[in-house]
Amino acid sequence: MRKVKVISPSFPQVPFNIPLKNIRKKKVWQVLLGDKNHYRVGIYSPKFSSVKEIKEFEKHTIAEFFMLIEGNVSLVLLDNKNNKNNSSGRKKIIKLKPFQPIFVTTWHNGFCPNGPFTGKALVVERDLFTTIYS
Repeated sequence: MRKVKVISPSFPQVPFNIPLKNIRKKKVWQVLLGDKNHYRVGIYSPKFSSVKEIKEFEKHTIAEFFMLIEGNVSLVLLDNKNNKNNSSGRKKIIKLKPFQPIFVTTWHNGFCPNGPFTGKALVVERDLFTTIYS
C-alpha cells in the first residue's frame, strides 16, 4: 500500500471573478481551484472504459463529493465493512446521473463506459488529507 499526503494549499492560483479556461480534455484528475485550509474543486475523467481494467483503488481520510457534469461516469465502490485498511471487498458499481451528487468515503475508482475520458465529474474535497492506494 502506498500513501500520498495532500498539504494545503493544494490547488493552483486562479484569477477571481473571471471564467477559468484551463480545463484539459484528456486528464484523469485536474484540480481547478480551492480555498486554503478549506476545500479544493477539480474535474475527474476516468481513463478506464470498464470495471475489468481497474487494478487499484484509493481511499481518502476525508469524504469526497462527486457529481456528473458531462458524458457517462461510473464509480466502483468496495464494500469492505469488515476490513477498513484493505481494498479487497465486494464491488458496487454506481452509474452517476447528471447533477445528482454522491458523497464517497470508501475505497473507489471509476470508468467511462463510452471510452476513456468521455465523461467528467465535478469533485469537491478538503484541502488537506491523505490518500491510500491499494
